[in-house]
Amino acid sequence: MIRLNGYEIQTERFPNNETRVKDFEQHIFLDGMRENVLEFKYFNDEDLVLLMFVKKRIDEFNVPCTLFIWYMSYSRMDRKIEGDLFNLKYICDYLNWLNFAKVIVMEPHSDKTMQLLKRATAIYPVKDWVKPEELGKNVQIVFPDKGAVARYSECNYPNVCIMEKIRNPYTGWITDIHLKEGTIIPGSKCIVIDDLCATGTTMYKTANILKEAGASEIVLVVSHCETKVFDGELLKDNSPISRIYTSKSIMCVEHPKIHYMDINVLEYVNHCKLIDICFD
Repeated sequence: MIRLNGYEIQTERFPNNETRVKDFEQHIFLDGMRENVLEFKYFNDEDLVLLMFVKKRIDEFNVPCTLFIWYMSYSRMDRKIEGDLFNLKYICDYLNWLNFAKVIVMEPHSDKTMQLLKRATAIYPVKDWVKPEELGKNVQIVFPDKGAVARYSECNYPNVCIMEKIRNPYTGWITDIHLKEGTIIPGSKCIVIDDLCATGTTMYKTANILKEAGASEIVLVVSHCETKVFDGELLKDNSPISRIYTSKSIMCVEHPKIHYMDINVLEYVNHCKLIDICFD
């Protein structure tokens, strides 16, 4: 899905599967007073080709354009692994070639994305959703792994617990999770925060530990949630997690346990324009 200044780009399909893109000239800001913003949601690799068509059409009017990436595709392929390609590097090379005036990435999975992208800024909605000054005395923040610690420790949350997970070095499967740091206070409400939830195995194992230690309620806050969450244990009736707070960056399937948080793209674009934190 691609939106230009709030307008969703329309396409049709030729019989041979080529994409016909409906022109959107009337939705391009040409006056220089308003910033052209492309919102990009990745569903499959065809969206990357569509992004090229759209950006090249905008370039014909010689106006700058900011790219807002809801979820950075291939962000977990952030290093060269034997037998696999370094796909994130190639995707970033492609986006750099498209030459956006600025790129805003919502919750990149690792710093590697920001190192590879030019004129890029990262935003972290979880930090806006869970603010230290708004937490009650009986609330604890739980980081499920070291990645979450790296992303959110600067928020200076009170009553933090840090989990550690052990993986099988050959299969990559999680074999154990245990409390590494902090104390789980009986009767407390625990907020587990992270950037991404797939099947939710890490979160589920973490929540079981919290429940056994006496947590009264456990919720999960993640910027991105994949449809694979329906294949795991998190959404089942006996799950220790009562609710998941997330965005519609990847999926928008309705479920009683899932609450979708609003993302005001223009607010983030304007804020990033002011602070202008770039990796170039």
